[in-house]
Amino acid sequence: MKRIDDTNIAIGARIKELRLKKNMTQEIFAEKAEICSGQQVSNIERGISGLSISKLIDVCKVLEIEADYLLFGIRTGNEETQLHKYLKQMTYEQYQYASEFIKAYVKSCGLEKNKSISPIQLNKSSS
Repeated sequence: MKRIDDTNIAIGARIKELRLKKNMTQEIFAEKAEICSGQQVSNIERGISGLSISKLIDVCKVLEIEADYLLFGIRTGNEETQLHKYLKQMTYEQYQYASEFIKAYVKSCGLEKNKSISPIQLNKSSS
């Protein structure tokens, strides 16, 4: 019997979460990621089986996620959110108003102030 590894369980849970968000069955996901079967995907998601490096890369491409998230549960911030998409479409003046609104909201929530991103940086990241 195979030994179930905590790391494989965590990676499998993140794969399942992202697969479900994309409304993919295990069979469809297996086909897209070139994993032999839906049963193998089930084994991966339950932590019974692990992934080779090359298969991890395939899975990341299909799920449109960075390996850091699958491996460590950490989002590196390189993914573009819906908010980023809206901010990049704004004029400088609109961006300033949105920025002030967000700062006020963050302050009202008692959250730490993070490094702000200028519209110039947002536009550079989309190039």
